[in-house]
Amino acid sequence: MTIYPAEMFGLESTLGSLQPNKIADVVIWDGDPLEVTVRPEAVFINGQRQDLSNRQTVLRDRYRDLSRGDLPIAYRGGN
Repeated sequence: MTIYPAEMFGLESTLGSLQPNKIADVVIWDGDPLEVTVRPEAVFINGQRQDLSNRQTVLRDRYRDLSRGDLPIAYRGGN
């Protein structure tokens, strides 16, 4: 999908495929990337894994297990 555009611009020696010494950004999806319900599992930019956490994922993980008791004060009830 990316090698042909790289060839059109004469950049196939440095871009367009996953090979040693080539520049690439990579996204690993949990399914078909053209489906709207699919999410990225991992993202690598210039060989560095990117942190995918955001406010939504932090809150999801925080409240996934409510038995831990780390609810906000307003939701703890009692004294």
